Amino acid sequence: MRVIELSQAPLYTCRSYLLLGDWNVLGDVNTLIDPGTDGSVINQIETLSTGCGKVPVEQVILTHNHFDHAAGVEIFKQRYGARVYAWSDGKDVDERLRDGQIIKTGDDQLQVLHTPGHSSDSVCLYNFTQRILFSGDTQLRIRSSDGVFTPEYVETLRRLSTLRVNVVYSGHDEPIDHNAEGIILETLRNVRNSRVVS
Repeated sequence: MRVIELSQAPLYTCRSYLLLGDWNVLGDVNTLIDPGTDGSVINQIETLSTGCGKVPVEQVILTHNHFDHAAGVEIFKQRYGARVYAWSDGKDVDERLRDGQIIKTGDDQLQVLHTPGHSSDSVCLYNFTQRILFSGDTQLRIRSSDGVFTPEYVETLRRLSTLRVNVVYSGHDEPIDHNAEGIILETLRNVRNSRVVS
């Protein structure tokens, strides 16, 4: 599976990721994670080799339904007929995600992990083969113990700390491609040592 980080227009939006198979064969499922606020990434997608005779974006997976991640969904449905997956219902959502669900993406798979904390409908997406985690807006790099957090967020971090992770692709920050597991564990420690309120 290839992960292509798409360049976004200079406005408030999220990072978008296009997942393709290594060889762009017909059975691969071209997948976009979080289209952002508009269709600005379409121009970049259409310059890429996404497979002969294949739709450039067959499905869209939302890490959550906040505007900066999901507002551009309708454009991808209109342009490509993309099927849209999200944890909660929305105007353009075709299928609701389930915790533990496996979705074919590119020539591999992602597992859906419900990770409330940033929002009640937040999910992370995990690839076992390459040990890649798409974290959306689930914050995984907290360097101090002076915040206020919910028990749900602590449980989310505990769950993510059990994964083998080589790379984290975030909804807004630069990828974590060095010591990802250690950074997640440090964040869990700092959050546990902070104020946790229901």
